[in-house]
Amino acid sequence: MIDKHAVEAFLRANGVHPTAKDEEIRSVLLSARWNNNEVDTALMVLRENVLNQETHVDTLHKVFNTDNRLNSAEISALLGIDVAISGSDVNNINKKYSMSNRARTLVGFVLSVMIAFGSIGYIMYKEQSGVFFVKHKKTESPTALSSSTPDTKTAKAASK
Repeated sequence: MIDKHAVEAFLRANGVHPTAKDEEIRSVLLSARWNNNEVDTALMVLRENVLNQETHVDTLHKVFNTDNRLNSAEISALLGIDVAISGSDVNNINKKYSMSNRARTLVGFVLSVMIAFGSIGYIMYKEQSGVFFVKHKKTESPTALSSSTPDTKTAKAASK
């Protein structure tokens, strides 16, 4: 957390009084390469009432309207508890997340391929095409069979 005395000392070293306008303080801090969140926090700390610990409500946008991650010191200050998160803890969490993400992706891919092949196989079976193709024998009518095949008596007589 940013200490009020440290911010005041920094401003005095840069020739700005701590009770100066917010725009002037903001320009000095930004020229010192502070990011916007740190500048907002420093302004909030400077304007804090030491007697009753009241702060300006307009500076709470740092917590609620931000896309940046909070470090462990900021989390500790907001919650009032000590949170110790090391880089290795974050790496372990990220590694576990990426492993579970890969597994979910693989399962999704395998299921989609199985559903696709199953659907194609079912349609091929119903339409009797591809692997399920059945070659139909040419069937002739019974009258055509009797007239085209020689009678056994006629065949014997013709052979004599």
